[in-house]
Amino acid sequence: MAPGAGSIVVERVAAASTVVSARASAPLKVLVPRPRGPSVWAYASTFGGGLLEDDAITLDVRVGPGAAALCATQASTKVYKSEHGGCSRQTLSASVGEDALFAVLPDPVCPFAGAVYQQRQRIELAPGASLVLVDGLVSGRAARGERYRFASYRTLTEVVRENQLLMLDALTLEDLPESSIADRMGRFDVYTTAILLGPRVEAAAAVLVESIGRMPLRPPDQVRSRLLATASPRPGGAVLRVAGEEPEDVAAFLRASLAFLVPLLGDDPWARKW
Repeated sequence: MAPGAGSIVVERVAAASTVVSARASAPLKVLVPRPRGPSVWAYASTFGGGLLEDDAITLDVRVGPGAAALCATQASTKVYKSEHGGCSRQTLSASVGEDALFAVLPDPVCPFAGAVYQQRQRIELAPGASLVLVDGLVSGRAARGERYRFASYRTLTEVVRENQLLMLDALTLEDLPESSIADRMGRFDVYTTAILLGPRVEAAAAVLVESIGRMPLRPPDQVRSRLLATASPRPGGAVLRVAGEEPEDVAAFLRASLAFLVPLLGDDPWARKW
């Protein structure tokens, strides 16, 4: 395998989701603490605790028909400073079979000052497949004066079914002559998008859209909210976007909003984190 490449294959075997293959090449590590059960749990990490300049991490995941899998991280993905303008890259390619569930719940990306980061995710859903994908960013090491001091952050997520594009979401953050990243992000240090699609999450997505739609734009006491959230309906699901001043606030909001995943995965993926 090429450096930084990994793959995970999950199938439904004897009425349980089962890892039949998991491989990785340094600097990527793939940990599988739950290789069999109602769902498979796999965690991606890197040697050194972050991405160096010119690191290229690629992960291919296959979730077979009727299986369920969770892919997450042990902690936030640190992206170190680019000394010579080189880019740190992460790529996720996944195929999700009929009636399968794929949950992608990483901690947010944390680019340090001077970091150059690019991420691409492509998820192919079979008919009846379901997806919950979270993609988050924190402003950097704000306590060290590195709030939005990274050079470039680019992410692109594609979700397709039978060669039909269901979702295309992209974000680029770079300083411009007329404004800095910090100027445009305002008081918010955390930004997260969650995509929910498919029959196993459609009802929960509709409830989420309705409940967030009832939230007041400003709390009754007129105190400025530390968190803003919107939920937009999509055919067969929804897109949730959350901006917050503190990572803990956004994490708690996501945990509550995605609590419907706990019975689908067989346990709470956030229980030992927050």
